[in-house]
Amino acid sequence: MGRTNYQRGYEIERKIVHELTGRGFLVVRSAGSHSKVDVLGISRRRILAVQSKRTKRFSMAAYRKEIAGIQATIKEHNIDEVIDFEFWVWVDRQGFRKWKVTIDSVSEVA
Repeated sequence: MGRTNYQRGYEIERKIVHELTGRGFLVVRSAGSHSKVDVLGISRRRILAVQSKRTKRFSMAAYRKEIAGIQATIKEHNIDEVIDFEFWVWVDRQGFRKWKVTIDSVSEVA
């Protein structure tokens, strides 16, 4: 029997936790919350909120609604100067693609 969507999502979130921990962040994973934040990283200089997805084939168009939801959350809570939001997509056999999301823009992170 194959892995469930929850198990696949959990694996991706654990990869994010591992990466952020390695970069010195204190990391909290929001398990099963269905919120705009899957993983929260906190350091002395930065609070980073990450929403993650997993796909076999990447298409940015597929995530426009998701990104618009993140932008609406940032605007609604007026937190753009306090928390950095990023949208990370794990593409099978390729790894992560990452974007910084602000109220009015989306830019790929190197």
